[in-house]
Amino acid sequence: MIAGPSAERATAALRDCRLCPRDCGVDRTLGPAGAFCRLGAQALVYKELLSLGEEAALGGPTWLVDVGGCSLRCLFCSEWQFVVRPHQQPARAIDAAWFAQRHAQRKVQGARTLSVVGGDPTPSAPGVLAALAQQADPLPLVWNCNGLVARQAWDLLDPAVAVWSIDVKFGNARCAERLAGARGFDMLGAVDGSVARALGGPRYPGLPRLIVRHLLMPGHLECCTRPVADRLAGLLAAVPVHHAVVNWMTAYVPPMDRRSRAPAAVGLSRWPDAGESARGIAIGRERLGPMLVVDGR
Repeated sequence: MIAGPSAERATAALRDCRLCPRDCGVDRTLGPAGAFCRLGAQALVYKELLSLGEEAALGGPTWLVDVGGCSLRCLFCSEWQFVVRPHQQPARAIDAAWFAQRHAQRKVQGARTLSVVGGDPTPSAPGVLAALAQQADPLPLVWNCNGLVARQAWDLLDPAVAVWSIDVKFGNARCAERLAGARGFDMLGAVDGSVARALGGPRYPGLPRLIVRHLLMPGHLECCTRPVADRLAGLLAAVPVHHAVVNWMTAYVPPMDRRSRAPAAVGLSRWPDAGESARGIAIGRERLGPMLVVDGR
């Protein structure tokens, strides 16, 4: 079984926050000033629901909890407003009473796992872990992140996480910087390190240890999809199929606001055509074989 989280250590981490490679080093217990994620001490949830849309490998409904804030600024992010303004309504703080009530309700409704997502939830890890620590029989935790999990966050999260779900969006540093603002740190190295560390951690019975997601983006098959497939094929070559799942996602949605007019977003303001999606899936199947699923199935 997965060990419980350390709420005390999680709170202490906020006083010198280095949870992601932004390495802000600010005291978030005093508020969000200076934090790239724009978060203070509280984890802020803006949406929660019982979901049947996650990967089939999770074995059934999951309690999906969306939290605000992120360590990236992806121009195509579907949750942009809650990434850049995590405190706006309907966001509310995740407190112990609210979390306990919703946790019990979703379990009765059939939830088999708890999937925390964003934005990126890693900056919110202390608040989530503090609430989770109050549950006598917590749902297995699925941590849906962008792979930018610094050592401080990894040490807090890994004992509590049953399944790491890591988005690998880019196949090169140029696209990562241009489309997600990943300037000044080794994003690709950080993601590769997170994938490798996840595979070395504890496993929860009946669940994969790792889910890797890659979004097929228009115009990025050769610069991103193919290199990602090659990298994952190398990282996962010796991994049993039931320990890891790679999910190629085809539901890209172009941004419809001013981001679509930014020079960096040229080419992203359209839907992928059927031919692109088919070619992207073929690349994944060629390199990843039976480990690959498409849109979670």
